[in-house]
Amino acid sequence: MIPLERFKNIQIEEWNKDLFFEWAGIEILAVADGYAKMCINVEPHHRGGGGTKAINGGIVAYLFDGLMGLCTATQWHENTIGMATISLTVNYVGMLQAEKQVVGEARVVKKGKEVVFLEGTVTDDFGNIAATCTGIYKLRQKK
Repeated sequence: MIPLERFKNIQIEEWNKDLFFEWAGIEILAVADGYAKMCINVEPHHRGGGGTKAINGGIVAYLFDGLMGLCTATQWHENTIGMATISLTVNYVGMLQAEKQVVGEARVVKKGKEVVFLEGTVTDDFGNIAATCTGIYKLRQKK
């Protein structure tokens, strides 16, 4: 589990060692206020979508949840003690046919006191959008 104080000063190198990201082969490429970018270096266990060599949709959804969660973490403030995914809507635009790398990007669209709204995309090796996503995350506050 990532210590809560790390949400305030996100260190990419440290986060890349977290089991949530490491287990799936997710690498954080960039993070800024209201923005995050990650990739998956494609391995055989990422494949299996529709009986093809495409990247499995479950892997794409996993990437989106981590990506949008990290993006939400940039919105924490002094009273925030945790967060939770409220909604994650993934739209598969086409089969994700990546040979080497899948890239995801997310940004905050709107932030309220306790709720953050996000949108993101996942692209193939050539920058073609294969999936889009909207997410809503709840910031848990000290009582």
